[in-house]
Parts: sequence; structure tokens; C-alpha cells
Amino acid sequence: MLNFSEAGLSGLVTGLSKPSRIRIYRGSRVSARDLAASLLLTWEALEPRQREPLSRMAEDALSRVGRVSRQDRALFRQILFGVVRWRSLLDWHIGCLLRSNGRIHPLLKTYLRVGAFQILFLDRVPPSAVVNEAVTGIERCGASWAKGVLNAVLRRLARRREGMGPEKARALEEGRFKDPVERLAVATSHPYWMVKRWVERYGIGKAEVLCHENNSPAPLTIRVNVTLTNLNVVRNLFNSTGIDAIPCRYSPAGMVVSGFKGTPTRLPGFDKGWFQVQDEGAQLVSMCLGPLPGDRILDACAGVGGKTTHMAELTGCHAVIHAIDKDPSRLEMLRENAGRLGLDCISVLDLSAFRKRCKALEGYYDRILLDVPCSGMGVIRRHPDIKWNRSQESLKEAGENQLALLNGIKDLVRPGGRLLYATCSFEPEETIEVLGAFLRENQGWKRAALASMFPAPARVFINGDGCFSSWPTVSGTDGFFASMLERDTRD
Repeated sequence: MLNFSEAGLSGLVTGLSKPSRIRIYRGSRVSARDLAASLLLTWEALEPRQREPLSRMAEDALSRVGRVSRQDRALFRQILFGVVRWRSLLDWHIGCLLRSNGRIHPLLKTYLRVGAFQILFLDRVPPSAVVNEAVTGIERCGASWAKGVLNAVLRRLARRREGMGPEKARALEEGRFKDPVERLAVATSHPYWMVKRWVERYGIGKAEVLCHENNSPAPLTIRVNVTLTNLNVVRNLFNSTGIDAIPCRYSPAGMVVSGFKGTPTRLPGFDKGWFQVQDEGAQLVSMCLGPLPGDRILDACAGVGGKTTHMAELTGCHAVIHAIDKDPSRLEMLRENAGRLGLDCISVLDLSAFRKRCKALEGYYDRILLDVPCSGMGVIRRHPDIKWNRSQESLKEAGENQLALLNGIKDLVRPGGRLLYATCSFEPEETIEVLGAFLRENQGWKRAALASMFPAPARVFINGDGCFSSWPTVSGTDGFFASMLERDTRD
């Protein structure tokens, strides 16, 4: 059980109105399900643009409660991300059983979703126990008025699962949808606008595969730090502790880990700096830049440094690498990662001070990686909240911001130097359209072939335009796009 030592259940009453007569129980002990419901209420009440990443909100929520067992942490995350991943499918089943077209109170809707997810997707707790726990949880919120409806709907759903099995119970009833796009959107729990654009671009079959892939658990992938060790050493270490690891298909330093539950920081060898957690597709992006020993390199949107540290490893830590980012907390994590990995060629620079030096740094860098902020539509399987936080308008805005970043950083590349434009998205508004606009506006730049050191097996991801594009449905990696730009030597 989780202990709300400071705020009691106050987090559970977010957005509730007076008629609910919610009472706050300070110091009460609540379940992982109640904590998930609390955070879901908070997340749902926020405007999509105002939402922080759900993973960050989850860690913040856990940090503000008392000691939490590994089992409770796992259940909390399972429910939280599961409800968000399957939100519209859960709502469809709830709507069929509720027999009402009226607006559902936020608290009741949240507990219905939590209970429905457990009944339809989890099997550790019997459906009857799930119903009882949901009723107890909503009663602890002082919402006794909702017990009857909650109990009735979840018991109907539990009977459906017990009679049909979980897979058939989750399935949509035939003949309920005339629009195949709407059916696919509900069945795979994606926004209608998102599915519609994929169907128009790729066809219904490929769009369906993509939607299903977005709902599949992403593998735990690591990048072995070849400046300290090698794949065989790390793999043998894992195997000796009962953890399976196999080499990645495309990245020569990557391994897919299975048979391990818990935070990756508890994997053997992590504290020694033998590896970094990083998707295989992300590893390939930093390889696209082709960093070489002696290069002066800038990572202009470094984040926590996954690609920054990889570039350092690719050069044998014999390059000058500068890293900047607008988020100071991410840069602090980058410093920690670089220190743990033993990579002392990385300098983390304060963004405001860097901006003041930009004029003096014009033409300084041999290579720049600009892994731009984007919609993240290529990493939905890892971050299901992205589905509900984006809109068609936000894609256009993201593209405009990316073009501004490209134009703002281009003068720092030396004549003949290279700039890699990368995103974790495959949407045209923030990939090829941005690239086209940049080249039209800047006559002194051209597309360049991706680096020759790019691993041969991964060259299948180089499309006809010479751009790198990875797809979850094809490669099993996250979705990334990258294109190399080269500055004219006479510029």
C-alpha cells in the first residue's frame, strides 16, 4: 500500500464539483490503483498542450509518496500507462454498458477506466476483486453516490470477460461501425484524425499494422559502451544472472534485453558505465552523423545525452563535443551519464552563455547534430500519452519551430561541414517538408550522403531521397527520420 503522508487523498479530488461531497483523509493509505486514478484525473484535467510527459508525471507522483514496493510501482505504472494507451477502447466498452449518453463525472469515469482496464487486460487479480477494490477506492474519495453505477458496470464487464475470455471481451462488436477508419481508431485506441491521415497516406492495412505496433510493448534495448568493454562481456554478465540479451539486428553496439523486470539502472554493469539504455533506432541516428576522432561536434538539442555519449564513444572519446539543451534538469542528467560512462570529451554548456558566444562560434563545428523537438509520433509505443497530446495543428507548429532551429544553427557549421537534421517522427510536416523549406531558403546547402561508417545492415533504412527512416512496423525500432545537410565549401 502507498502512504499519502502529506496530502492524504487530496490529489484524488482534482476537478470535482461540490455535489460529490468529497472528504479528504489525511494520512490515509491508498492502493497503487488509487494513486494511478489520482494521476489520471490530474492528467485528464489538463489541456493537452499543458501536459508534461506522463512518464515524468509518474516519477514525480511516486517521489511524493512514502516508500513504495517494487510490486506496487509496477502495478501503478501498468494501470496508468495501460489506461492511457487503451483510453478510447475502454470508453467504448464503458459506454455500451452504462446505457447513458450523458456526461460522466470525471471521478466516476476514471475509476471505470481503471477497473475496465484491469478486467480486460490484466489477469493477476480476479475480476470480482477488481470490482470490489474499485468500489472501495471511490468510496474512500467520499463519492458514495457513484458506488452503484461503478459496481454495476464493472460487474457486467467482468461477466463478459468470464464468459468470453479477455481477448474476445476486448473485441468490438460486429456491425457497430460504418466507417472503417472509426472502427480502427476505436479498436486500437488512437485519435480519429491520426488514423485517418495514416489510412490516406499508407492504406488501411499498413495503418492498422502501425496502430497495433504502437500498442505493443517496446523492448529494453541498450548500447554497450565500447570504450570500456564489449558486447560479449556484457552479454555473459547478464546471462550469469539469468538475464537474456541478444545483439541488435542493425546497431553493432546494441543489445535487446529480456527476462528482467525493474528499472534498467539495476542491471549489472550499469554503475560501471558499461552501457546506456537507448533504442536501436536512436543509436543508428547518431551513427548517421559519422563523427570522427578530432572532430569539433555540437549536439544542439542534447536532452539527457543518449546520442551525445554515443558520438563520444564512436570517436573513442577523441573529439571535442559540446552539448546544449534548454532544459537544465536534462543537462544535469547528461553530466551524470557522461561521468558514469567515463566520457570526458563532452562539455555541457549553459544555453544562455552559449547564445552569447554564437557569433564567435560561426564556422567552428565540423559536425552538428540537431535532434529537434518534435511530435514524437515515432515513439508512441514508449509514450502512449503522445496520442492524446497532439493535433494536426501541433504538427505544423512543430515543423515551423524545427525550421527556425535549423536556420538558427546553420552558421555554426564550417564550410564543407555537415549538419544532421533528425526527428523521432515520420510525419511530413516535421520531416521532408522542413527539409525542403530549408534547402529552398539556403542556397549554400545541399543534401549529402549519409556517413560511410553507417553499418551496412542498416542501409536498408536509407530511402530513395537519401534520408534515414526507421519504422516500428518494419525494423522493430522506434520511428526516426534523419537527413544529412552539407555546407558549401565556398560559403
